[in-house]
Amino acid sequence: MGREVYVAAVGLTKVDLTGRIFASIFDLFSEAYRTALLDSSVRTFDAVQVGIMDSEEFENRANIATKIADRLGLTGIPAVRTETASSTGAAALHEAYYKIASGEFDSVLVLGGERMKMVTTEVATAIMSKTVDPEERRFGFTMPALIALITQAWFRERRLSGRAVSDVLARLMFRAHSLGARNPLAAFYGRAEPLDAYYDADRNLPVATPLMRKDCSPICDGAAALILTAKPQAVRVAGLGSATETSSILDRSALTSLDATRQAARIAYWRAGIANPRALEGLVIEAHDAFNSLLPIGLADLGLIDAEDAVEALVGDLRRDPIDPLRNPITGPRGRIPTNLSGGLKARGHPVGGTGLFQISENYLQLTDRFPHREAQVPSPRVGLSHSIGGPGNNNYVTILERTDSRRRRDSVTPPRVHFESVRRRPEREAKGAVLKR
Repeated sequence: MGREVYVAAVGLTKVDLTGRIFASIFDLFSEAYRTALLDSSVRTFDAVQVGIMDSEEFENRANIATKIADRLGLTGIPAVRTETASSTGAAALHEAYYKIASGEFDSVLVLGGERMKMVTTEVATAIMSKTVDPEERRFGFTMPALIALITQAWFRERRLSGRAVSDVLARLMFRAHSLGARNPLAAFYGRAEPLDAYYDADRNLPVATPLMRKDCSPICDGAAALILTAKPQAVRVAGLGSATETSSILDRSALTSLDATRQAARIAYWRAGIANPRALEGLVIEAHDAFNSLLPIGLADLGLIDAEDAVEALVGDLRRDPIDPLRNPITGPRGRIPTNLSGGLKARGHPVGGTGLFQISENYLQLTDRFPHREAQVPSPRVGLSHSIGGPGNNNYVTILERTDSRRRRDSVTPPRVHFESVRRRPEREAKGAVLKR
């Protein structure tokens, strides 16, 4: 075990849909950094970890970590960029954590964000689809098309089809926007979406069956800053897990779950000493929902609920009128698994390089009783779990924060598999095997 690592402060920008708030990527990161410093007792740093997915194409800038460190007045210390597609922000936090846990550094500034409104939605989709496997891209697959395949398989396994699928997706949209409309930092603050908007054929155009435009997170600008330190604070990093999956989703054994999420969760629970995540008290969750359908899939993959119960836990009984998500007895603020109270990626927004760090920061604000949407503040939260998906589910991260004064006892957990051998054997090993066969 390495050293304990704590969160000293976070800073979030408002997520912007207009492209007019931030004049450059440097303004974006500077705003998040200044906000974090306002509340931090740690003001000196040994390193900067920058999470940004594609500054080369969105911003026409390379060597971005060095330039950001310069603009923040932090030259002289190491500045490194992290990139794992849409889980980049979480990955940056994990890399910074290990630098402190190893004992080599005492404090690291973590930044995650993206300025995407420099291009059209069509161009942004093309840029992000470069994370898709080359063979699948050759056949015209985009990110929405691949998630649509996963969505189809998941609903088919639930034996839902036709109008029932649309009704579930519509309610997931309604849930996200009901929460995001009341979050002052969200992209869709003040812009609730009525349920009927999902069925408006003129405004809600098809994207990839069964996904519609209102199932997809928006192109936006936003950044988060988080200060990690070895100095004890109110919140500590309790467990981290990350895992990869095949680049091509068509190479996977199943489409109805994301194995990378399940493996990342197993590792994070093991490191945090959590044998049964469903028994956690004071839990709050921010899960990846770049597309509406990914939210119930993610909750099941995290082991927080059975797949058959995930839809009703999020949106209630489909035979009844939808309820205010703040009053949902399972996933609302007073439920067993309060989920995506920020509005999630769908309504808070999804600035791809920063989303994972936004989620972790929002959990920190919940744990310190400073969530910006006060009605969505969970009473006496103790543990925050965030889940971030990279690409089409092939580089996923789970991050667990916990209040330092928590009295939760660590469970004894069977270690998951964490060591993997290359499928390609060394030539000398193959030669030795041939000799033995003789």
